[in-house]
Amino acid sequence: VEDYKIFLICVGVGICLGAFYGVVNFLKILLKKNIITNNVLSFLYALIFGAVVLIVIIEHNFGQFRLFLLLGFALGVLIERKTIGKMFAKIYLWLYNKLCRAFCRLKKTKLVKKVLK
Repeated sequence: VEDYKIFLICVGVGICLGAFYGVVNFLKILLKKNIITNNVLSFLYALIFGAVVLIVIIEHNFGQFRLFLLLGFALGVLIERKTIGKMFAKIYLWLYNKLCRAFCRLKKTKLVKKVLK
């Protein structure tokens, strides 16, 4: 496969990994920024990121690591975080607010009050 095609594949995978990082950040917010869950989620993301990078390099470049591949991944993540990631952040914030309101309303019901006693 030609080098520019591999580079574009790496950029695309980087965009997907950046979007996945947004989901991980949303989970961190939902879990109230607990230091243990933050560390566990960050570690899992790093493992998944490393595994995906390794698989892409082995699958498309026959195991040869080149600097432009790493730059492609980084560029993809950067593009996602600066463009699409901002839209996802607005969606996550809206969803988070809706979930908080729903749980607050749920806490006020008589059934939940009886169950939590």
